[in-house]
Amino acid sequence: MRNVSTRGPAVPITPESVVRRPFGDGSVALIREKRAHPAVTVLGYLRAGAVYDPPGREGLALFTASMLTRGTAAYTSQDLALLLDSLGASLNVRADLEGVTVSARCLAEDTERVLELLAEVMQRPTFPAEEVEKQRARIITGIREGRLDTRVAAEKAFRALAFPPEHPHHRTPEGDEETVAAITREDLMEYHRRLYRANGLILAVVGEVTAPRILDRLEALWNGRRAGGPIAAAAPPAAGPASTVQRRVVEIPGKSQADIVLGVPGFSRMSDDFYAGMMADLILGRLGLMGRLGATLRDEEGLAYYVYSQAQGGFLPGPWAVRAGVNPKNVDRTVEGIVREIRGLQREPVRNGELPDAQNYVIGSLALRLETDAGVAQALLEIEVFGLGLDYLLRYPGLIRSVTPEAIGAAASRYWDLGGYTVAMAVPA
Repeated sequence: MRNVSTRGPAVPITPESVVRRPFGDGSVALIREKRAHPAVTVLGYLRAGAVYDPPGREGLALFTASMLTRGTAAYTSQDLALLLDSLGASLNVRADLEGVTVSARCLAEDTERVLELLAEVMQRPTFPAEEVEKQRARIITGIREGRLDTRVAAEKAFRALAFPPEHPHHRTPEGDEETVAAITREDLMEYHRRLYRANGLILAVVGEVTAPRILDRLEALWNGRRAGGPIAAAAPPAAGPASTVQRRVVEIPGKSQADIVLGVPGFSRMSDDFYAGMMADLILGRLGLMGRLGATLRDEEGLAYYVYSQAQGGFLPGPWAVRAGVNPKNVDRTVEGIVREIRGLQREPVRNGELPDAQNYVIGSLALRLETDAGVAQALLEIEVFGLGLDYLLRYPGLIRSVTPEAIGAAASRYWDLGGYTVAMAVPA
């Protein structure tokens, strides 16, 4: 297999350094030419995630995405794998809650061939019956294994309690054993027909390419692709904080560790206080060795094997939750300690240089990410998906530096109502 390297010196991304081409069918291509090495990364995004799963067919989005490389009009699953291997290339399709991501890497000389393969798997999957059943078995096996995993069980219990039943965050995207078992080949084909279309498709191509040639090739590959009307955005019911403290305990036999998820519905990527919330989350449980939570609950008090905070927000507001793994005898003390640290963040948002440390970390992490083609492609995709503008990366340090302690405290207080939150625990039976 030929070696494909995608690391190179970071060069500022400016509106002038990216070629953006909207096509008439509603798709958009972004090309970033880099001459540092003979490699190319392709990243695409389509809004066809689990938010569009119909009732009783939860897991359909992930099932559909997992089938795209398992047989097309031109290739069997094995033929496609052998061809990619001969090129030293990779091609993967993955769905999550809100969207589907397709990623490919190859040598520059194989770019057009790999773009053809990408179009083939996105446009012409055949969902072979035998492959459908193989993949169904894999998915159900993963779900069954998750029921015996304390982390997975705590996460599922938390979401089921913190979000209303009709909300996409009420469940995890892979669905349940019963709903996956009910999905038919016709369901997969119909989901693909309905949502895998040109309008809304975004493709970022980064590496040693010539933009006009790549754009011409993309236009040829996607020309005539069914577009239809715009895909309606998901409109789930509102998910506010709980009116009281909600608790759920799941018992799993044969385990020695307990896992805790304590959280609330948080903010979206489009929220006005997104940056303040992001910095609050970082200080609480991600900065350094997992922020204040790690410093106190793990290092000082020895209560947790791991503990961190994570705010998940895309188009929809997602959960803002603290997750911890502990000795079962320390569950109650850990929950008390988490609540104490959240209250401390609300009262004293910044201590002893935390804000400049957090700001430097966030800005530096982006710079490090942009040293790879995959990082550049991901940044371009986020810019286009959320409509941030091609000058966003130039403005980004200023946006982060402008976050104040007052804004961080306000975000922590707005989302964390400590009179009403959800805590789920998976413990040994």
